[in-house]
Amino acid sequence: MRMAAPGMRLPVLAWLVAVAVTGCGVAPHTAANWAGWTQEPMQYARYFQLWRKGDMQMLLTFGPGGDTDTTGLFLLGTEPGGSAYPARTVRLKTPLRRVALMSTTHASFISALGQAKDVVGCAYTDRLRDTAVVALAKAGHVEEIGAADGVDREKLLLLAPDALFTYPYGTKDQGRRLGQVPVVPVSEYLEEHPLGRAEWLRAFGMLFGLETRADSLFRGIVQRYTAALASVPTGADRPAVFFGSAWKGIWSVPSGKSYMAQLINDAGGRYLFADSIRKGNIDLGLETVLHTGAEAAYWGRILDLREPVTAADVAGGDSRVMALPAFRNGGAFYASSAESDLFGQAGLEPAVVLRDLIGILHPQSATERRPVYFKPVQ
Repeated sequence: MRMAAPGMRLPVLAWLVAVAVTGCGVAPHTAANWAGWTQEPMQYARYFQLWRKGDMQMLLTFGPGGDTDTTGLFLLGTEPGGSAYPARTVRLKTPLRRVALMSTTHASFISALGQAKDVVGCAYTDRLRDTAVVALAKAGHVEEIGAADGVDREKLLLLAPDALFTYPYGTKDQGRRLGQVPVVPVSEYLEEHPLGRAEWLRAFGMLFGLETRADSLFRGIVQRYTAALASVPTGADRPAVFFGSAWKGIWSVPSGKSYMAQLINDAGGRYLFADSIRKGNIDLGLETVLHTGAEAAYWGRILDLREPVTAADVAGGDSRVMALPAFRNGGAFYASSAESDLFGQAGLEPAVVLRDLIGILHPQSATERRPVYFKPVQ
């Protein structure tokens, strides 16, 4: 039996659904000194906000508690004399032009804005998938800053980036600064709507002084996703879908309030755990998996395997799972981070992801289009 790489568990679960973290707990609507600030409307994102006051701008980032769980307040722009702003605010150089990344997934947002050259450091450079940043890393322009216990502080401080982008889960370096380097937590993985994840492009656009470009790119993403939604066959049955990841005999599935549940619903499927509104993944024993999974016409899983992926890989090598209707009738599908930039570029291409799933769940509407991220087992 082939298994997904052990190191894949955390990024897989974070990509599927929110992981519980703890923020600093400062609610923006109760923070002091907000007079004169206006909030820019968000379309889909729920885990960051953009604010403006004259020439000043503010980025607020949140943890799983939403806008009552603030993980960062970042001020950009010229501050008029005597101007007040919320407590715990971190001033950022405007615009950012030298940045370091603790997550390779953030490279795609920066590259989409045309600023790949601004990435000077990254943890786990061997896992980079964005082609522009990969080329820079191979040319020696991106320093490896990862360490066994987190970030290599010495390397980071020598690089002196304008900011370090990090993920607010599973890292010891969650403070507002590392030395003189501001730490900006990016929690796009918490977004339950695919377009909410893509809308983080607007946050990066503010930080890099490229708001107009970011807004234009995001509008295009929304238009393409809307067009993909319209391609779901009208009046078609909504096939039942099981989706999850197996780890040491336990299946973890996203709840009904999750990124994958939204995608499956938008693709014209009926997610079997849609009624669960809890945050975080749901761990299932084999008995529940076999009982509930027997309803599924399609069964999906995220892996880290090169082609060819088999039905046994999707089933976790369990013959009892492989005996279920979804596997007997050719309904197994997968996405592999070894084949595509599943945790990075996919976040900026939700329409591509959606069309992959539509083609799987409604094969009668399939065209000659080749799937990119989600693929049926051949």
